[in-house]
Amino acid sequence: MQASCASPDLHEMEDTPFALKIPEILQHIFELSDEKSNCNSNVLVCKAWSDPCMNAIWREVNDLYRLVKLLGPTSVSYSSIEFVTNNEPLDWTRFYFYARRVRRVVYPGVTRKSLRDVFEDISFHRSSNPLLPNLKILDLNSLSVSSRSYMKNFCFMFMEPTLEEYHLRLESVSSAAGLSLNLQTVANKCPHLNLVDISLPHADNDMADVVLDFIKKTPNVSSISLSPFHQMIPFTSVLQNFPYLKRLIIGGHRVHETVADTPCIKSLALTSPTGGGYFVSLTTLSVVAPYSMAEEFLTNTLRLLNRISISSDLRKPETPSSVKHLLERLVEKCPRMETLHLSYSFVTEKNYSRFPAPGCIVQVAHLRPILSYSAMKSFKFEHPFPVTLADKFAEEIASSWPHLQQLSLGHTPVLRRRDFKNCFTLRALLSFARHCRISNISLSSSLPNHPHAQHQRISCFSQNRYFPDFGRWM
Repeated sequence: MQASCASPDLHEMEDTPFALKIPEILQHIFELSDEKSNCNSNVLVCKAWSDPCMNAIWREVNDLYRLVKLLGPTSVSYSSIEFVTNNEPLDWTRFYFYARRVRRVVYPGVTRKSLRDVFEDISFHRSSNPLLPNLKILDLNSLSVSSRSYMKNFCFMFMEPTLEEYHLRLESVSSAAGLSLNLQTVANKCPHLNLVDISLPHADNDMADVVLDFIKKTPNVSSISLSPFHQMIPFTSVLQNFPYLKRLIIGGHRVHETVADTPCIKSLALTSPTGGGYFVSLTTLSVVAPYSMAEEFLTNTLRLLNRISISSDLRKPETPSSVKHLLERLVEKCPRMETLHLSYSFVTEKNYSRFPAPGCIVQVAHLRPILSYSAMKSFKFEHPFPVTLADKFAEEIASSWPHLQQLSLGHTPVLRRRDFKNCFTLRALLSFARHCRISNISLSSSLPNHPHAQHQRISCFSQNRYFPDFGRWM
């Protein structure tokens, strides 16, 4: 009798939980699983699991040959891939069964075999229906724009009206015509773009004009990342009127070597204040430019801008006065700062003297203006020379920034000065432990010359704070 009563409960335990019968939950689980498990086991469990698992498997395609093989058998020669049709049409039914699941395509650019022939066949035989009807992200890496006809076939193949993010990173461009065709196709066929990311191998006027024309056709984007051009004023003059632009990155991917002491950007923005509508939605700014050049961007008050990263590409250190002037301007124009990172793009030991004059050393007084930011969560200041620090300043930082989570005041590691003594001591850590919920600290400390003691990463937590054992080095 007891066995018969227990059997229904045992049977219920063996049933699939209700949560696993919901396709959205299943698909999220499969997206967190590794590809081998999805392809070899999860997709074969049952019909209910098969469809969401295939959605996860085909969500991102970083090997276009996977898509090509769906259309029919192929012949792989020494340098290219071709269809072997045998007078049979391409299998579009099979292709669309999987293609509708693709959300992101990543084209690495450099492949072992050329897909040019199959691209041309697909563009010739395809129907008027979108090739990837639910594509959201197109990421083209390491492309070489040299053939106008090839770029035409390639562009039209993946430019879907559903596209929301477009990433284009070129290794070489022989002429502006191919780039112009690519960007014109994107602008005409993808009206719902909200993220644009363009990285070019070199900056010249022809390329700048092509990119600028494209930017003018995408007024509704929320995020733009551009290679730095010598004259950025035409770009910022257009972008400042974009009502939904929240994130602007200039020079984020690659900044090419230029003549010594010559920054890549010659002008960034108009230096005179403009009327209303100046970057009204901008919250994040990242730019590779000297500090004085970055200040050109701060002509108007940017009330929503709270995340800034400025990387100087000067071949000599920024002066302490330029550091202080930049911080004062930031406090004046960006009242809601939460994240501020100041660093260098090119740091090599040969560019700087290892024994700088006292006037080149950044003092506490130069950094003090930003203590007025009560909402600061992350501050990183990387300078070729050590910053003069004192334990009293640590108390000021900790009490002024109660929400601080990350702090880095260490000088550039390759130019580490172990003979520099004006640094924090261990007492400074007590200030952060008392006032902040900080998780990462990178500081110059007056510890012995131990290889791990000069630039220590410290982890602290709100309830269970702990510090490294410095005693073993003393």
